[in-house]
Amino acid sequence: MKLKTLVISVASVALLASTAVTANKPVGITKGVMSIAGISRNQNNKATINPVFAKTSRPCPPFCIQPTNPFAPAAVDTVSELDVLYALRDISRGDKSKMVIDARTPVWTTAKKGGTIKGAVNISYKKLNAKAIAKDPDAVMEILTKRFGVTEQDGIFNFSKAKTLYLFCNGLWCGQSPAAIRALLSLGYPEHKLKYYRSGMNAWHSLGLSTVNNLKK
Repeated sequence: MKLKTLVISVASVALLASTAVTANKPVGITKGVMSIAGISRNQNNKATINPVFAKTSRPCPPFCIQPTNPFAPAAVDTVSELDVLYALRDISRGDKSKMVIDARTPVWTTAKKGGTIKGAVNISYKKLNAKAIAKDPDAVMEILTKRFGVTEQDGIFNFSKAKTLYLFCNGLWCGQSPAAIRALLSLGYPEHKLKYYRSGMNAWHSLGLSTVNNLKK
């Protein structure tokens, strides 16, 4: 009887030890910070990247690696996930001077394509790029004045109250947000009010940061 009890006890200790080794350890955003603006990281230590972003060798062109600063000599800041998260935190607290923009086509904001960042607004690069300016400048002007806080009088833009825009697309190999930023620069949008999240959704998913589907436009 004692031997049987001893065997059961040893087995129980082994099981507990095994559970302790395999149990998930907390996955914070930074040390001591588990969530920012309602966004957190996947807590499953064995999670892998969304299959939509698993491909490594998309053809170039058009999917070429973007430079760190594709807008030189314009001094547009290239920002990190933390910069985007802090901007979203400020927005969630009522800061109307900032906007985070998913510049991809709307299909990319669906669950099938991996969703997008909570708190971002989907304004496709196709509505802001050079072709859009040439084809329908009034529509572009409407976005600037109604969405971005730009004022206009007699065809002259005033950017003094324009929002600081954080633009992103699919990541290092994606040219959608750069196309939108170049177009905004061509219209005179202040370079210090444009931020380029170069790593985009590919990196967002690789870090296990949470996403939502079907953004408002």
